[in-house]
Amino acid sequence: MKGEAIPNGQYLYKYIKPDAIPPGQDKIPFSIFNDPELSCDWEEFQKQPERSFHIAEGKNLILRITVCDDIRLPRNPKRTGEIVKDWKQEIIHDPVGIGEDASHPLLANPAHSLIKGPKKIAVTTAISNNSIRYKLVNIEELNNSPSDNVRISFTLIVIIGIIILLAILLFINFAIQ
Repeated sequence: MKGEAIPNGQYLYKYIKPDAIPPGQDKIPFSIFNDPELSCDWEEFQKQPERSFHIAEGKNLILRITVCDDIRLPRNPKRTGEIVKDWKQEIIHDPVGIGEDASHPLLANPAHSLIKGPKKIAVTTAISNNSIRYKLVNIEELNNSPSDNVRISFTLIVIIGIIILLAILLFINFAIQ
């Protein structure tokens, strides 16, 4: 449901371009998470993140963020243990329907979710500390996957069959008149 809070322990997927992390760097840069409405996909609705439309856009490095109170209620690093309410993050389900996303007007994304709130360094650090590199998807292998080729072939056969059927019906209609 739109606006539903995502519980602790759930996973969110963030899709990034592999070159966003410098070669040899193990830690995920904080800057990746510096967006007041950080867009992610909730695992609850995205069971195959490697099939996301973001992969085809070159964002084929998938990060997995674990939802937790460290992200929701960030602490001030200068005042040990103090939770800063102004830095609070809402972690919500925000599904997107067809035509609702200007960047992808023909696509729906039922898994779309947001981490909303100001992204101070304590917040981006908490997100980074609760993220892992989940998977680097090889776009070439994905594009040449046999299951995709079979699905595309089947779809084309169905479309051609429908076109032939419509042509026959039109021919019969004209022949009767």
